[in-house]
Amino acid sequence: MSIEDLREHLIKRFDFLLGALYIREIETCVLSDIHIGLEEELFAQGLLFPLRERDELLKRIDIILKRFNPRKLVLAGDVVHSFGRADQRIRRKVEAILKTIRSRCDMIIVSGTHDGMLPYMGFTAQSRYDEGEYTIHHGDEDLREHGHLIIGHEHPVLDVDMMRIPCYLFGRGLMDGMDIIVLPAFNPFCQGVAVNHLESSDLLSPLLRRLDIGKLHPVVEMEGEVMVFPEIRSI
Repeated sequence: MSIEDLREHLIKRFDFLLGALYIREIETCVLSDIHIGLEEELFAQGLLFPLRERDELLKRIDIILKRFNPRKLVLAGDVVHSFGRADQRIRRKVEAILKTIRSRCDMIIVSGTHDGMLPYMGFTAQSRYDEGEYTIHHGDEDLREHGHLIIGHEHPVLDVDMMRIPCYLFGRGLMDGMDIIVLPAFNPFCQGVAVNHLESSDLLSPLLRRLDIGKLHPVVEMEGEVMVFPEIRSI
């Protein structure tokens, strides 16, 4: 399949915007790795200016909900950044963002490695979400039975010409005959992992470590334009 044919195939099934993925067939939007509270950790490490994380995340979510008007929005793990206790400021931020989503569409939370505090904040998470031919999972555990996989966890970026560009990764039929899409981190302040400089064994996700990641295609969305790159091994 040529790059242009692959691009046409993808945009018939999905839409891409600001790190979110919209699955047309099931009218569902997926975000991963919001990492609410990352700003507070960066402050603790010596960051001297506010990032306005809450406002930035709410702005992006509003753009996505207006664009797609999804039936459901699935958060694919690492909703919260802190592993341990979250102070009141972070709790208020989490509540404001999640309640905003829940007021506008059905919301489903898939748990990630950082989400141990969510039940104490009154939000229920599940280990995976299956609908139609798709399985949404954080990507921190291996799965042997699944549909087309949509995961996060890795925070992929493409390192090209001194720029680190958040990207999706797409592999057609690479997961036991099913497709896989890896989402970039939705929080724009998250560090990314340059996938074109890694081996499979360097990745966090046990799902991805089973693959030859060189066969994955980076997909970049910039200002509404979707660009599909050749396989990583050829970049």
